[in-house]
Amino acid sequence: MLINIENMHFSYGIHEIFNELNISINERKQIGLVGRNGTGKSTLLKLITGELIPDTGRINKKNGLTIGYLSQESNISENTTLVEMLTDVFTPLIEMEKRIKQIGDAIALSSGEAQDKLMHEFGELQEAFAAQNGYEYPSRIRGVINGLGFKPEDQDKAFSLLSGGEKTRATLGQILLQEPELLLLDEPTNYLDIDALQWLEQYLKNYPGTFMIVSHDRYFIDKVCTTIIEVTQKNIKEYAGNYTQHAIKKRQDMLEQNHQFQQQAKEIKHQQEVIDRFRAYNSIKSSKRASSREKALSKIELIDNVETAHNSHFSFIPRVKSGNDVLTVTDIKKSFGNRLLFQNMNFEIHRGDKIGIIGPNGAGKTTLFRILQGKLAADAGEIRLGQKVHLGYFDQEHQDLKKFYNENLLEALWDVDSKLSEGELRNILAAFLFVGDEVFKPIDTLSGGEKARLLLARLMISQSNFLLMDEPTNHIDMDTKEILENALSQYEGTLLFISHDRYFLNRIANKIYQFSTDGMEIHLGNYDDYLKHKAEASEREAVLAEESKIIVTKTQQKTDRKKLKEEEARIRLLKKKVKEIEEAILNLEQKIEVIEETMCAPDFYDNLSLAAEINLSYEDHKQKLSELTDEWEEALMTLETL
Repeated sequence: MLINIENMHFSYGIHEIFNELNISINERKQIGLVGRNGTGKSTLLKLITGELIPDTGRINKKNGLTIGYLSQESNISENTTLVEMLTDVFTPLIEMEKRIKQIGDAIALSSGEAQDKLMHEFGELQEAFAAQNGYEYPSRIRGVINGLGFKPEDQDKAFSLLSGGEKTRATLGQILLQEPELLLLDEPTNYLDIDALQWLEQYLKNYPGTFMIVSHDRYFIDKVCTTIIEVTQKNIKEYAGNYTQHAIKKRQDMLEQNHQFQQQAKEIKHQQEVIDRFRAYNSIKSSKRASSREKALSKIELIDNVETAHNSHFSFIPRVKSGNDVLTVTDIKKSFGNRLLFQNMNFEIHRGDKIGIIGPNGAGKTTLFRILQGKLAADAGEIRLGQKVHLGYFDQEHQDLKKFYNENLLEALWDVDSKLSEGELRNILAAFLFVGDEVFKPIDTLSGGEKARLLLARLMISQSNFLLMDEPTNHIDMDTKEILENALSQYEGTLLFISHDRYFLNRIANKIYQFSTDGMEIHLGNYDDYLKHKAEASEREAVLAEESKIIVTKTQQKTDRKKLKEEEARIRLLKKKVKEIEEAILNLEQKIEVIEETMCAPDFYDNLSLAAEINLSYEDHKQKLSELTDEWEEALMTLETL
């Protein structure tokens, strides 16, 4: 057991977050932490780290437990470079490596008892360095840098010069390299493109410790988590399995709870009718019996009705139908200074299309959206909107709501259509889970997910029939994602959206546009279809490449026969050389393994003179191996050019 929480209470002022919370976190657990925004997921992580202190109750931790925590804030020094902050993780190993070299140099200049002492320390340090995988740390750093999508030129950038998303990725990389026993990640996927997501999924599948992840990425949680903890009002509920299995079990639980609610409601109604009859008799005996039943009724623990929040169905039908040709983009180009974002951008969008744009972060997808809205001018090319096309924009930063921050939800909708009655607006807001007095909440008090739902409600009653959506599922909770997907899957207008959410892409898109510097690559179908197309294209390219190697005309054979023979002879010699070097490398590696086994023996340092000879031999073999490896790589590179 790593963490055990007992009867914990925690509040922010008068707002209670947890009440009598009990949870245990054991070794080798892969936990997904889900729940609506505001229920306390991030708060729970902060309580575990000690950043927050519970009001009452206990949080017991395993002695010496190491915890790595990725929060939404960072405390990295602004002048530290990316490669420095990742290398800092291995400072003890780097210091050990320096000491090993220092001792090795000193051994060559020493003799007698001093040399014996140095040899003993040298051997112990080498064993410790190998045991801590010291030889692997440079490749681990490179793996994290590449896996999280950093470019070579990013490595020497100061932390202050990285974008917000890059800072989050850099901090994530640092924590992953630390490999704490308990890894706490708060929304680690928000700034990762699809390649980086796939890399992180594979990394976490092989993670040796326990991790707890707060994420709204259902696809991601399905891939890496085997336990789901759902944070509800003031408490939690644990489910075995991944997110999909949790969703099925939760739905079953909800149906059962709703059945119990209905049965209890019937029983309460029946008991109240009996009480009313006793009261109507107006006798001492009947009054006592009525009072007795009322007392029993008051002690019943009421079951909540959970059905309401999960049955929001509504139509998302544009008020104006556009023409069939919605948008035509021809030869659009955009640069900032000497940096080319994209060129040769050509595509057409027709009524009813639901197109998902994918591509790496920073490639210019949001810039393209700004150009399509007329907020930014293209350097070249033409953009043509079709007849009766009314464009609406869903901004993940919620900029459109800032002018309403001192107003409430009803006023934000009346701004779109002043002809709608309060009752009509309340029905629309209820479809997006705003009920009762929530419609009077000031906009500036809404969470990210609530703002996203309000933006959707505004789009629903607007003239828009062509929606641009920039990362619409970022920073919103599971319920809001489900509302969004239900709305857009039935949407009868046209949709163009940027997303890294593979679950969302699969459910909504009927076309995938792969964004690149040289234009759009168009694929029919959803994200799974796109992956299938890419795999098939790779196979075709491999076949064509293989065929191109073997198709040579007779004329070419006659003309190039002499040259081919010379090249073939050279290739044979190089291959022979490569084979000889490989055999020499194998022989050396076997000798090194034998020496390493000898050096690891408990009695190795009993004969210090012999140990010194073996160590010198070991270093000599390692040096020769390095030289042979360089020679082998050079020969291979020469072969590749022929």
